[in-house]
Amino acid sequence: MMSTKFQVKPYRRSFCRPLITSRGTWAQREGFLLRMDTEDGIGYGEVAPIPSFGSETIDAAEDFLRTITIDGEEVSPANLPACAFALSAASQSIHQGGPKQKEYAICALLPAGAAVLQEAEKKIEQGYETFKWKIGVESLNIELKQARDLFDLLPKGALLRLDANAALVPPALDSWLELLGEFSSQVDFLEQPLTCGQEPLMADAMQNTGIPIALDESLNGANAGHWLEPGAWAGPLVVKAPIMGDVEWLSSRLKPLAGQVVLSSVFETGVGMESVFRLADTLPEVDRALGYDTVNAFDDALTQIKAGPIICASQRQCYDPEQIWNSI
Repeated sequence: MMSTKFQVKPYRRSFCRPLITSRGTWAQREGFLLRMDTEDGIGYGEVAPIPSFGSETIDAAEDFLRTITIDGEEVSPANLPACAFALSAASQSIHQGGPKQKEYAICALLPAGAAVLQEAEKKIEQGYETFKWKIGVESLNIELKQARDLFDLLPKGALLRLDANAALVPPALDSWLELLGEFSSQVDFLEQPLTCGQEPLMADAMQNTGIPIALDESLNGANAGHWLEPGAWAGPLVVKAPIMGDVEWLSSRLKPLAGQVVLSSVFETGVGMESVFRLADTLPEVDRALGYDTVNAFDDALTQIKAGPIICASQRQCYDPEQIWNSI
């Protein structure tokens, strides 16, 4: 029996504008593209780790990928979720054929700090209807003022997500919830305001105020599996699929929760992006805008989709992973 042949290419991409969050500044994105050559065809996957979110490190991924290129054995390493995602996505793409026809609404990504209003104006003109803003970067009073101005700027019917990346303390959370209560009809959700382990406090806050609170970091923490059990969390679940393991397993795990799922980017290339869209295709109840306004974060040839409020089916049909592979 002929073994599978694997090839791996590392990539390093510089952000056009470094991403500033409460965790610090992210200037470069590193990862790997994986090419799987079998008797049934050729498939592509992407390994895009984020160790701070609980995935393997770049070095651990590289060690594993070096092994499979030598041995040619397809395994799904449970302790290497980004590698498992890439392997399963590559295999799935061989057997599923070309991209699906579905299209998805995209959530606009707004920068932290004072630039938020100017960028929001641009995104509004481009037709976005859902917006995500990173908070927990500047002082609380400054950001509360910026938030009020941002809500006043948004058009009727637009929704705002506020992402704290677990940077808030309970008193600051109370201040945010008080403000959000004034604009509740414009709030999509508040994302991971407190650290992992403080989910009971977040659940109580959500129940007491009616403001939806989403889990993000908690889905990749020590108790991650619990929060993907049906009924474990009442609010949205922000799923960074490329760092959460085998695609088929993930699809099965998310189907009972699909109405809560918000698929979010890890700043992957077009290969990983299409893998996530294929996952979304299996979850028809996913109805919130995808967190994939990341195309213009880089100025290279590793993403073929054009930035915009909708990822059109026609764009997905033009997906050419070999072209991306050859661009590295």
